Amino acid sequence: MHFLSEVGTDWLSQWSEAEMARRGLEAHLVRHRGPMPLALVRLGEGGNATYSFHRPFQAPYRPAPGGLRGAKAFHFGSLFALEGRTADGVLALLEEAEGEGTLRSYDPNLRHPPTGEERERIQTYLNRVDLLKLSLEDARLLFPEGPLEGVRRLPPPLKVLTLGEEGALAFLGEREVRLPAERVAVADTVGAGDSFTAGLLALLLRKGYTRASLPTLAPEDLEASLRGATALAALACTVRGAYLPEEGLRAWRAHFLGD
Repeated sequence: MHFLSEVGTDWLSQWSEAEMARRGLEAHLVRHRGPMPLALVRLGEGGNATYSFHRPFQAPYRPAPGGLRGAKAFHFGSLFALEGRTADGVLALLEEAEGEGTLRSYDPNLRHPPTGEERERIQTYLNRVDLLKLSLEDARLLFPEGPLEGVRRLPPPLKVLTLGEEGALAFLGEREVRLPAERVAVADTVGAGDSFTAGLLALLLRKGYTRASLPTLAPEDLEASLRGATALAALACTVRGAYLPEEGLRAWRAHFLGD
């Protein structure tokens, strides 16, 4: 698995690189002078998180070519993809993914109502991806007058909307599939959305779906993939922080991926 991003020069940057290597990630990192960007989390009622972001990098993000060679899926998103200084780099990766025939997945993961410039950037991404994952909060920020209908009309072939404790809703062409969430004791919700997307992509790839075949996704395969994704998101909610519990992750992989 490859991870493409940025890193600073402080001790936290060094720790992050070492942790990525320990977990088997092949990191393709643009290095900037200065400290690592930070996301500080404060937990509210029910383990829901509010964030404070600190993003010191000013230089453009220019990834080296070749990081997506042979990749089956390319996932990107969050505030990183909305910055003006990173936009050309993200588009270069999308073009590389397109040339590789890679399935392209996007999660806007919005933290504020998008500006006009950000909306244009989001629309550019939506016109070029195959899978859109977004939360109900994202949908409300993008389409305050009608979140569900707004998402339904978007161009990606597969749109998946996470609904927190209400589960998930997927739109594939004219079809609509909805699954309930798993009930767990919530420690916090940090990392639940990313875990959902990771599980969804892993299951779609394991079932043999590609960028070309995704529009023909069978309803039973979509439902099974959503079920596995919601289970992984629920697992993320059982512990503090973004890491998944190792024993639970092994059990999830055995049950849903057959590992």
